[in-house]
Amino acid sequence: MNKNGIVSKKANKRDAGSFLLFVFLLPYVCASLWGHVGEEADRLRESKKEGEYMVEASVEWGVWELPLEEYLAYRLCLVMPNDYEKEAGKAQAVLLRTELAALYAEQGEKKAAVDGDGLAQFYKNAAGMEELLKKYRQAVKETAGEILTYQGEPIRASYFRVSNGSTRDAGEEECPYLSAVSCGQDLEAPDYRSVVRVDRERYIEKLRGALEGDFEEKTLWEDGKFSFDGTGYMTRVSYIDTSGEEERIDGESFRHLFGLSSASFALDREGEQAVFRVTGVGHGFGMSQYTALCMALNGENYEEILDAFFFQTELANFE
Repeated sequence: MNKNGIVSKKANKRDAGSFLLFVFLLPYVCASLWGHVGEEADRLRESKKEGEYMVEASVEWGVWELPLEEYLAYRLCLVMPNDYEKEAGKAQAVLLRTELAALYAEQGEKKAAVDGDGLAQFYKNAAGMEELLKKYRQAVKETAGEILTYQGEPIRASYFRVSNGSTRDAGEEECPYLSAVSCGQDLEAPDYRSVVRVDRERYIEKLRGALEGDFEEKTLWEDGKFSFDGTGYMTRVSYIDTSGEEERIDGESFRHLFGLSSASFALDREGEQAVFRVTGVGHGFGMSQYTALCMALNGENYEEILDAFFFQTELANFE
């Protein structure tokens, strides 16, 4: 027993030593894995102002806290291609800030928790990203503090890549400022059209996974009742199960189910395949980024761009 006890104590000491060594080396391991980890965070921490609005972004290794305006430059870089005109980028910056203003109001404090998906690249390589970020920082700086409001409140700041030729009407009661806007320029966008083919077996399997009832195969393949809004976007599809009950799938859920770039599509069945011919990219509500680009190229500024997509709204200063 004494021998076993001695061996056990030695093992415990070894384990404790290994643990202490691990703790000691952990910062160096992290630095090795992530490059200059912490440099960007330290810079932001030093420049933090009293009472400043902050963003807590959930990233791979934890939570990265950074000032609102700094976060906006990174976020803008993620949602807007680098070749976009600055005025279009400024319009997008206002919409991103408006999103956060609504989030601050909802959470009731000057710190908002967001999904930091995609931000890791800026944290790991702040110096390397600096040149890329210049354009986006400028767009954020030139719209500093500005948000878009309706009757004094932050709007639902919707945006997407390319319309099917028109944005969507969100309804007078829900969002009176989101009405259909003609976007003829979008028809010339490189990614305006796309085609998705789904084998019959896969098509039925996907629908069964999204529905709760018991459905005949023929019903799922042939008998779905599709509804579309006035601008050509699918709003829902309904199926009748074997008990006579109706189930529905909304348009956005349906398009994501089959990996469609938008809910604006024509569906054909060619032999044992369902063929989706899709127009546009995104949900279709709010600002079309491609039309915003075209407007900027034609000399219109960010205020004019926002005014074209969001009716009876006003720019206001977010404090």
